[in-house]
Amino acid sequence: MTMDQKTFDEAVNDTMDLLDMSYSEALKDTISQFQQLGMDMTGIKIDIEKATDPLSSALLKLKTYYETPLWDESIKEQIVSNLSIVEKHCKTQDGRRLSKLSGAYNIICGYLERLAELDVDQKAQFIKAFDSLLGGGQVVYGKALDIMVELLKSTKDEKVLLALLSWFKTISELEDEREELRIIGIGDIMKDILQSNSSNETVIIATCQLIRAQLREDNCSGDFSNAGERSRLFGCELLLPLLQLLNDDQIIELEEVTSEIFFTLATIIVRFEFCRKFNECGGLLRLKLAMDRHCTMRLNCQAFKLLKSLAGDDIVKDDIRKVGFFPLILSVLQRHINNKQLCIDAMKLLTALTLRSPQNSAELTQLGIAELIVQAMKVHSNDDKHQKHACTAVRNIVSRNRELASEFLAHNIESIIEKIISQYKNCEFEAKSALRDLGLDVSFKEQWTGTGQNLSS
Repeated sequence: MTMDQKTFDEAVNDTMDLLDMSYSEALKDTISQFQQLGMDMTGIKIDIEKATDPLSSALLKLKTYYETPLWDESIKEQIVSNLSIVEKHCKTQDGRRLSKLSGAYNIICGYLERLAELDVDQKAQFIKAFDSLLGGGQVVYGKALDIMVELLKSTKDEKVLLALLSWFKTISELEDEREELRIIGIGDIMKDILQSNSSNETVIIATCQLIRAQLREDNCSGDFSNAGERSRLFGCELLLPLLQLLNDDQIIELEEVTSEIFFTLATIIVRFEFCRKFNECGGLLRLKLAMDRHCTMRLNCQAFKLLKSLAGDDIVKDDIRKVGFFPLILSVLQRHINNKQLCIDAMKLLTALTLRSPQNSAELTQLGIAELIVQAMKVHSNDDKHQKHACTAVRNIVSRNRELASEFLAHNIESIIEKIISQYKNCEFEAKSALRDLGLDVSFKEQWTGTGQNLSS
């Protein structure tokens, strides 16, 4: 249901009278009550001149300062101070609700045309405050978006650039905004930022996070998602700049930024030609070098994700074996076997590497992967997601190499899988498929069976 202004105002006044509250306290209580009832409050407006809470007071002052023709340094200091208050309070859900009804978006957008009057620190604070307003799903469009895009293109200062990258990441929560940014050409802008800041670890990380935010696959506000098309475009525009970063020895020594690059590459490598381009440019060797240099769980999780994406191409899948990744993969899995997420990523990777690849399956088994998979299944027996991926990995390894089943059976995998079937109904198909391909007796449920009777019209 939609809330009308008259009903809302009456509810606020009643709350003030009945509970002896101030206007600001009654506002907060009334908004919370109607939100819990699921009321649509889109058209409601709050009188910030009557409110005394810090957020409303800051917004009122910002509105007044914007209307001041000339800003001296003292006014600019007050502007920054009140922007900080807005940023602080809008980090909470209650603060964002109040700001939305207080017209904060229009007040803040008014400052966009006067940004040239602010220095870099003041601009950065403005963008942070603007960023904090948008967490509630506020759509940015028209002139406001155009100004921010131009600012992103032209900014050289690190503080302002980082604030902008965070701002664009926030608006990328909405599919409509992601699609609008694709049309504007955000891929080329991010490419220029990566190339212009190739030695700046913080900017590279923030840009990688923005790239991934653009590829979210949720579909909250549009009829369909274009995440797949954006992945293809970003692969064309950003694959080489990201590879160039990996070819920098100074960058690859930095564990955090290298992890971010791996994660981002795994997200945009969605086509066979991208897998091959990565390989042709020496990407596999740089990936292996980073895994040799860094033994952290974070980097190796992202490396496993990237290898899984690359293994989508059969030629690259073979090259992963030839380059010598298999001993490294087993070493990482053994070192971090108590970490659930890394083990899940490892099982997904093993599934991809052994799909339709008897040679990969044989070499991995020769190196001892059967024992490690069984060990991981014991360690993470309470996680259905891990067990499902582990069963699929086992199935792929033995499906075209039935003689490899003995390696798993020697480690009593049958009893482990039987327990999975009894414990997790959502893993039943994968678990029974693994038992079947291991050469063991198993009965599948027939999902759709007829009754043998004639249909009547």
